[in-house]
Amino acid sequence: MSRNDVIRGALASFQLCHRFIATFRKHLLHSSISVFFFSFSVLVSQAQKSYTFYVDPLIGSAEHGHVFVGANVPFGAVQLGPVNIETGWDWCSGYHYTSKNIVGFSHTHLSGTGIGDLGDVLVMPATGKTFVTKGKVNDFTNGYTSAFNRVNETVKPGYYSVLLDKYNVKAELTATERTGMHRYTFPSSADRPHIIIDLGEGIGWDAPVETYIKQSDNSKLIGYRHSKGWANNQQVYFNMQFSQPFKSMELYQDTVPVSGTEAKGKRIKAVFYFDALQNNQVLLKTGLSPVSCDNAVMNMAKELPGWNFDQTVAEADKKWNEELGRIKINADERRMKVF
Repeated sequence: MSRNDVIRGALASFQLCHRFIATFRKHLLHSSISVFFFSFSVLVSQAQKSYTFYVDPLIGSAEHGHVFVGANVPFGAVQLGPVNIETGWDWCSGYHYTSKNIVGFSHTHLSGTGIGDLGDVLVMPATGKTFVTKGKVNDFTNGYTSAFNRVNETVKPGYYSVLLDKYNVKAELTATERTGMHRYTFPSSADRPHIIIDLGEGIGWDAPVETYIKQSDNSKLIGYRHSKGWANNQQVYFNMQFSQPFKSMELYQDTVPVSGTEAKGKRIKAVFYFDALQNNQVLLKTGLSPVSCDNAVMNMAKELPGWNFDQTVAEADKKWNEELGRIKINADERRMKVF
C-alpha cells in the first residue's frame, strides 16, 4: 500500500467520522428540544389543571347525607349558603336536595352531622311587599321564603348562585375564611328592592337567646347572635357592609316594629330599603368573629377590604385547588368525580 493510499483511507475515515458526529449532534439537539417541550407541556398542563372542575358539592345533599351546600374555603369559619323552610333530621345542614325553596342565606352551617345547629345571620333579598316572617312549609306566599328551580342553581367550590323565583333576583355567594360576600342582581323594574336580616332564624335545634343590631352609618351595621343548641352557649358577632347606602332601615323584635337605629331582643330583624341601584345590584359583606364586633370588623378589613366579587370567587377556587392538588391521580372523568 502506497503512502497516498494510506492518506486517502485516513481522509475517508475522518469524513465518515465527521458525518457521524454531525448526525449524532443533530439528533441529540432534536431530542433535547423534544424533551424540553414535553416537560414544558407537562408543567403547563399541571399548572392549568383545575381539580375543582371534578368537585360536585351537591353529592351528599340528598337522602341522609346532611352535607352543606354553599360557598366556603378550606378551614374557613364561614359557610355561606341557602336554608330551606323544612326542618327535621334530613335538614341538619339546613339544605336538602328534595327541597325547592329558600328561606335565605345564612353564614354558618354544619356538614355531615346527625344534628342540626348554627344558621347564624340569615340574609334574604326581596322586592315588593315586606315580610318579616318566612311563612309556612306548605304556604310561604305570606312570608319572605322563595321557590327556585334547580336548573337556575349553580354550585361549585367557593361559589353558589340561584335565581329566586318569587322576586326574580339572582343571588350569588362567595367567601373568605371569616367573611361572606353576597351579590344580588335585581330586575331593572324591581318594586321596592330591600334586604332582610333575620337573627331569629337558625337551623335544627338552634334557638336564639339574645340578638342585637346597630346601624353604624347608612351602609354599615354591627351586631351579634347568641344562641343555644348543640352548642350550649354559641356567640357570633358580625360586621356587615353594603356596597351602596340604603335609603331607610326598619327594625323589628319578631314582628313588632322597634324605633331607633339599634335594637336588642330574642328575635331581632332588620329590613334595608334601596332607591336607585347601581347596575341593578347590591353587594353585601359580612365579617364574623366569635369574640367581638371589633374583631369582626378587623377580620373583614384584613380578608376582604374591597368589592371585587369575581376576584374573591377566583381566590376561593385557587385555595380549593391548592388543597385538592396535594394528591394527584390519573383517571377518567367519572372516576375523578366519584371515587
